[in-house]
Amino acid sequence: MDTQSCAVASRFECEVSCSLCPDVVEWNPQADSSHLLAYGTYQLDEARAVRRGALHLAHLARNDDGSLELRASSELEIPGVYDVAWSDASVASSEVSCGVLAVAAADGALRVLRCSTDTALPRLEELTACLLVDGAILTHVTWGVGDSRGLAAVGQDGVARHVVMRHDGVAEVSSRASHELEAWCVEVPASHPHLLLSGADDGHLIGWDVREPPDGPPALVNRRAHEAGVTALACDPFREHHLATGSYDERVRTFDLRLCGRGPCAETEKLGDGAYHLAWHPCLRGLLAVAAMRSGLPLLGTAEAADGEDCGPEVLRELGRYAADAEEGRHGSLAY
Repeated sequence: MDTQSCAVASRFECEVSCSLCPDVVEWNPQADSSHLLAYGTYQLDEARAVRRGALHLAHLARNDDGSLELRASSELEIPGVYDVAWSDASVASSEVSCGVLAVAAADGALRVLRCSTDTALPRLEELTACLLVDGAILTHVTWGVGDSRGLAAVGQDGVARHVVMRHDGVAEVSSRASHELEAWCVEVPASHPHLLLSGADDGHLIGWDVREPPDGPPALVNRRAHEAGVTALACDPFREHHLATGSYDERVRTFDLRLCGRGPCAETEKLGDGAYHLAWHPCLRGLLAVAAMRSGLPLLGTAEAADGEDCGPEVLRELGRYAADAEEGRHGSLAY
């Protein structure tokens, strides 16, 4: 891979119009359903102090002329969608289901929905809901705590919650007062499913072992590395203990979770705006995409430690950037 910074070329393929502002998009990770896209919308009606939104489902189709088209197939009104997470295939609730989604919403509720295929077009069907944050926003959710049916969620109250999906609904197993300010991100390493990681406006990265008592000490803590709020967490799919973090301080950092308190293994120069979302490439080792708000979408590459596995001294290098010069307010200029 060329490690010199460059502009990232893009090519328009297709689009789908939204009546409200889209703020989260997630492709179905199952191989036989990877053409399905879930996307959420959120908009605040300031005049009436009402949060509005919906979860949408679209499928990617190829037309007779070879062009691609995103075709909307289902919509479910929700009062502001903040985050969406697809489960893995083992959580599918029936033979006519092609996936289960967890939704973190602006009304503080966690919703679990099924993507059903018992009709001509895939459709969304709400299975259950559970109010987790009363009077505030549930900001982020992820699957995989403990086992494939476990969920972790955080919200504006700074609390990290362990929730489990059962045959009769979802139930909160435990909660931990992780942060004094709003929490924005939660992550669970696939190789350590009992470790719940969270980041918040207090600038702290905290990890909890959900097998331990909720009032016990955290399993790992770093309160010094970030100069502003921690906005994003992403576990490296190729390196067991490797974590990337994003922050409002405009930097991306990597950590060895075994040595988290010592500080980051590497950090970028300032990207020009907050690193609001991170995503490792699922197939290309060491390639990290960043949604950097008004500074576009940088692509970062990691130069690893000599042994290739441990997070020793390393380098985070920018390989390219998309939409870096887009006018503010244009599509692509506010990357979340």
